[in-house]
Amino acid sequence: MELTIFGVFVFVTGLAALYASHRGVIYAMAAFSLFGCTLALNLAGIGILPAQLFLAFFALRAFNLSGGKGLAEALTQEKPGFWLLCTCLWAVAGAILLPRLLGGATLVFPVDRSSQYIFLQPLRPVSGNLSQTIYCISDVVVYCSMFVFLKYRGVYRTLANAIFLLAALDVLAGVIDIVSHAAGIDMLSVVKTAQFADLTGEEMGGLVRISGTFSETSGFSAFTLPLFVFCLNLWLVGLRPKIAGSLAIATAILLLLSTSGTAYVGLGVYQLVLLVSRPGVISRSAIVRKQRMWVISSCVGLLGVLYVIVFLPGVVNVLSDFVDAAVLSKAGSDSGVERMGWNAQGITNFFDTYGIGVGLGSIRASSFLVVLVGSLGVVGVVCYGMFLGKSLLLPVPAHYSFTERAVCYAARHAMISTLIVASASLSVFELGTCFYIFAAAAGALSSRVPRRASARRGWAIRGAHE
Repeated sequence: MELTIFGVFVFVTGLAALYASHRGVIYAMAAFSLFGCTLALNLAGIGILPAQLFLAFFALRAFNLSGGKGLAEALTQEKPGFWLLCTCLWAVAGAILLPRLLGGATLVFPVDRSSQYIFLQPLRPVSGNLSQTIYCISDVVVYCSMFVFLKYRGVYRTLANAIFLLAALDVLAGVIDIVSHAAGIDMLSVVKTAQFADLTGEEMGGLVRISGTFSETSGFSAFTLPLFVFCLNLWLVGLRPKIAGSLAIATAILLLLSTSGTAYVGLGVYQLVLLVSRPGVISRSAIVRKQRMWVISSCVGLLGVLYVIVFLPGVVNVLSDFVDAAVLSKAGSDSGVERMGWNAQGITNFFDTYGIGVGLGSIRASSFLVVLVGSLGVVGVVCYGMFLGKSLLLPVPAHYSFTERAVCYAARHAMISTLIVASASLSVFELGTCFYIFAAAAGALSSRVPRRASARRGWAIRGAHE
């Protein structure tokens, strides 16, 4: 076991968090989730990231506040967390048993740290079964702990502020990446210490492929898009519109400049979600904001296109080549062909095992949906689908405060945007710490007792812990 310097910082912060306000723990967890390519602890060859190391203190703080009863409440049958727990139990059992029971029954592209190359191999136990199991259990702990914190008054506003802080740090990292590339140095290399393939510093069409604190631009884009969506929806409903709007613009600019096909596909598909969304259920002013946003963005976009066509005809060819390289030709590239092969084999694994799956961590693909189907089979799809359905589809209750309903609404949209980019490019089951923090905020309101009633019961508002 090897604890890095960054890991020491996380450990010290965690010890301090045990005696600090639970609000500070939420800020720290959000901030540490930014470092998705930083090694905090090397545990028997498995790299533990800062957010995963801090999770021990995050969960312990939640346990200190409510005891085991509070954590267990998040997993009761009427809560979305119950189906997340079912998914986790099936995933853990499958990761342990299925590669052994079905060994050699099908060929897989494994998640295996012991192999430098990715090639078809007979199904067998690999290191990915262990690492993905740890991540899956960690996700459940993140969800339950955040669920406990959200029972306290004012924590929804704290969560919004924590995501604002995270978005600001993410923007700062993106700007530093651009500036350091122009200066010919890699200023962010000090936080890229995990054992991932480092693809930073690349260019496309004369623009640097922004990676921020991540190892490649697709990772940066997949992390930044939900932050953009969260801030955009808070601006739409009118919760702290100045800071939310500013961060939404800043993150959107970085996504557009990132040269990432993941970012462009995610933004394009999310526009369809935004088009049919109903922010008016949270705030009537959101209807007017949404209409103005579409009108202004459409007019600016149309004028910009006309100006480029009329006055800068040479730019049209450059832009068309850029879009072709970043999005349209991806499927035909060597990487695109390889990833499509991963997806095809993942579906084959599902049918080869008669819908049982090959076990969590046994395969890699280029889509979260394929990983879910190929790894967890029919049982995993049903359980995780129920978790998402109960988190995203139930109406936001009207009897809570405006802040709580606004953050819940924005968190649901952040979850949807995460699923969009994950379905387009994610190679493993792990969706990240932020996703399950958003999931807790998205599903907690529908399962809580209204504040007036809960106050009479004497458990929802615990001023002594404020």
